[in-house]
Amino acid sequence: MRLGPDLEIPVSKDQSPIILAFSGGLDTSFCVPWLKENHGRDVITACVDTGGIDADAAVALEQRALALGAIEHILIDAKEEFFDTVIRYLIAGNVLPGNAEPLCAGAERGLLAEKLPLLAKDRGAPTDAHGSTAAGIDQVRFEVALRTQNPGLDVLAPVRDNS
Repeated sequence: MRLGPDLEIPVSKDQSPIILAFSGGLDTSFCVPWLKENHGRDVITACVDTGGIDADAAVALEQRALALGAIEHILIDAKEEFFDTVIRYLIAGNVLPGNAEPLCAGAERGLLAEKLPLLAKDRGAPTDAHGSTAAGIDQVRFEVALRTQNPGLDVLAPVRDNS
């Protein structure tokens, strides 16, 4: 890739795809073209449906990913697994942080981070990426779970690492 008369960014010789955890929001939408441009590799977006995506939203999410340059978008149906392995225990335990609201924000992140390395292995992709910033604990949830599932996995966080 040429930036100017004397500036050049080397493009990776690795042609395996990068699996990107994709929500369709600003951060992950930025990541699709950025990963393609800066790593010279195809991007496959993946979203784990834990119950908040209807049919219209699923189609819109796939269209957005492909319009941004992803070569494929994968929607993993994990609603039943999410209930069986996470939600039922939060309900049964009456988990109320600060005695306020049920613990639900971010509860699906562990399941998402569990599915991505499996998808990466299935697609021959040694790299997963996510759009988490340095501002929250999602980056920790993602990276610990990703590396626990696959210790050799290369994990990229373009928004955090380039801000």
